[in-house]
Amino acid sequence: MTWTRLTATILLFIPLQGCGIYSFSGTSLPPEVKTFSLRFQSSIALGPPDLVEKFTQTLGEELVQRSPLKQVETKGDLQLEGIIKQFKYVSMAPSKGGSKEEENEQASIDRLTIEVQVNYINPHDKEASFSKKTFSQYADMSADASRDSEELALITSIFSKLAKDIFNETLASW
Repeated sequence: MTWTRLTATILLFIPLQGCGIYSFSGTSLPPEVKTFSLRFQSSIALGPPDLVEKFTQTLGEELVQRSPLKQVETKGDLQLEGIIKQFKYVSMAPSKGGSKEEENEQASIDRLTIEVQVNYINPHDKEASFSKKTFSQYADMSADASRDSEELALITSIFSKLAKDIFNETLASW
C-alpha cells in the first residue's frame, strides 16, 4: 500500500474514533449490553386473540435483525414492556372533488389504527429510558373489502411500522 493510500485510509477512519462504540446498523450500545426482553399485554376488547403474540414476535425480530442483541424471556439487559392500548377501525369519508362526478368516483376507506404504550428500561443509560411513551400507526383498506380477509395484512403492516418506530426510539443512535 502506498503512503498516500495508507494516509487516506487512516484519515477516513479517524472521525469514527470519537463516536464511541459504533455499529453500521445504527445502534450504539455498551459492550455489556447483550440481551433484551419483551413483555406486552393488551387492554383492548377488539382484535384477534393472538394480537400480543404477533406484536411481540414482530418487535423481537426487528430488534434481533437490526442489532447485535439476543432475545431472552425475562430480565434482559434492556427491557421493553407495555400495553396495546388501541385497535380501532374508522371509516374515512371521501374528500370532496371538484364536481359531483369526481366525488362519486372516490371510494371511501376504512383505517385500522393500533396504538401501543411502551416502557423502555435501560439500566446502562438511565437517560435513554422512558415510560408510557405512545406509538401509533395505521393502515388503510377499501371500505368495500372484507375486514376478515384484509385484517391480517393490515396488522402485519402496522406492526412492522411500529417495530421500526420503537427500534429507532430505543436502540438507534441517529
